[in-house]
Amino acid sequence: MDKNYKVYHLKIPGIDKEMFKTPFYLKNKCEKIPFNGIISEHKIKSADATDYITLAPKFKPHSDYEMMLQSTDSVCKSSITSLSDDAARYVFQMGYNYIDFLTSQDTIDQFGLSNAYPYLVFNYDEFTTDRTSGMSKKPFHLHLNSWKEETMDKITEIDKDKVSPYYYRSVVDPMFEYNQALIRETLDTDELREYLEPVNLTCGDQDIEYSSIYRIKKGWQFLQDPNFTKVLKTMHLRLEQKYAEILMAFTGKNTVPPEGTRHILLPQDVIAQNIDKSKMKDDVKASLISLSKRLDSITPERFQELSKNPELRDTFITLRWLAYSVGIFSNKYIDPNADYKQNDVFLNVTPRLFTKIGGASIMNFPDYPLVKIDRGEGEISQEEFDKRMEFQRKFKKTYEKEI
Repeated sequence: MDKNYKVYHLKIPGIDKEMFKTPFYLKNKCEKIPFNGIISEHKIKSADATDYITLAPKFKPHSDYEMMLQSTDSVCKSSITSLSDDAARYVFQMGYNYIDFLTSQDTIDQFGLSNAYPYLVFNYDEFTTDRTSGMSKKPFHLHLNSWKEETMDKITEIDKDKVSPYYYRSVVDPMFEYNQALIRETLDTDELREYLEPVNLTCGDQDIEYSSIYRIKKGWQFLQDPNFTKVLKTMHLRLEQKYAEILMAFTGKNTVPPEGTRHILLPQDVIAQNIDKSKMKDDVKASLISLSKRLDSITPERFQELSKNPELRDTFITLRWLAYSVGIFSNKYIDPNADYKQNDVFLNVTPRLFTKIGGASIMNFPDYPLVKIDRGEGEISQEEFDKRMEFQRKFKKTYEKEI
């Protein structure tokens, strides 16, 4: 990314865990795992699978009214492909319901959401268990986020000279400058082209340069369509295939490395030959050859040495396998006088190679293309906690027939 690209951050307070010791949370428990203090759990039986999806609050939220929908089976299901079609449809139906609820006139009036900003996002990074990563909770989970106008007013530009270089490096993944060309090619298929249109998107005075952006042709309503699940699962399979192909070109291996190690890079000329022989487009080949020149092998001994310092470990050791985030948003603030669900809706796909931060903490706002969310900065008041609990209670009551 251009060195003059503006990058921003926003501090969001956390919540004292003691506040969750109320009947609304304590009466609800998960059937398969010890995950208490939830809003509800929904059991989904299909022909050949049973899934458990839980709606839960967060004690370190990314936004003012965040909830999440998480897989809570006894077996860890990380990828969208590990969920049954019925379970995945349920998750994104509830995502649609969140947008519907958030943008209704009653909710806007009661919770002060005029000019607020909704954003749905999930991450995938199943295998990085030997260093910090953006998917700290490995079961699949969809973040349901929304920021109020007064919260977004606190967004400020990051001053590179006043923050740790490790902090800045974690926000701006070195992979970001290669993402668009690589993902555009990977997802350029007839089955996805039917539903997704690649676009460039400007936030404020800058484009979103670090992510591949698509307009969802059928809008917010598409989240309720069984084909949306098909799109997300196809995307995952395509991304994993491409990752394995590139890993093979770079290392001669296409499997997850043993924990505490990374595959050793092939000689530079061999990598270039492998890339040149591939069927990828010329601009993608050039990007990958450029990337290969910036990477160094990490031997097991070097891995152990770097791991003694968490900042070095999380900055210089790559994630262990494919990692990416998917965001779903309209890039517009809530207008009480307009139907939010009639807005264009976009999907961004952001691979992550080095960063320990997921797509709920590095994302875009209508006026800011890249904002780092700094969670747990202070604590909210009891009054604000009660307001958020009432928001969740009302959401549950509104959609309890589906929960």
